[in-house]
Amino acid sequence: MPYQPAEDSYLTQEAVDALEGADVCLDVGTGSCILAKALRYKCRRVVAVDVDLRACKSCIPEVDVLCGDAAWGIRRADIAVFNLPYLPPEDPLDVSIHDVGVVPKFLRWISATRPRVVVLTFSSLGRADFVMDVLRTMCTVIRTARLHLFFESIYTVTALCGPSL
Repeated sequence: MPYQPAEDSYLTQEAVDALEGADVCLDVGTGSCILAKALRYKCRRVVAVDVDLRACKSCIPEVDVLCGDAAWGIRRADIAVFNLPYLPPEDPLDVSIHDVGVVPKFLRWISATRPRVVVLTFSSLGRADFVMDVLRTMCTVIRTARLHLFFESIYTVTALCGPSL
């Protein structure tokens, strides 16, 4: 089942709402498509990516959908938005999401394609230090929002990573 919008989704949406317009925008891990829907008011073309077929089918017709692994099918985007899978694995030996899975893949994609703006949402529970360190080596952080919940903090970071338009 696609990820349903929650506090992290709305924190990310606030960052998207603050963005200026662009040509091509990407929503990686689109889930319910809420962020892709918000991007369509900012971008000429929006591409939503998810591995879950149900999530791919949930997007509206005004959004192009790529049902697949992370963003490797996209070679250029002006804005890339990613609400990371932020809860750490319950099994301490299963670190694939954070150490060799989708998070490092997306960070490598940023390094390779250099989107103009990146919006990342992540939790203090899931390698936030790693994400920020890597992001800072490639980009300039221009906005950070924090939402403290019961046992964690959720961060949404907006960063300039590529050439400006």
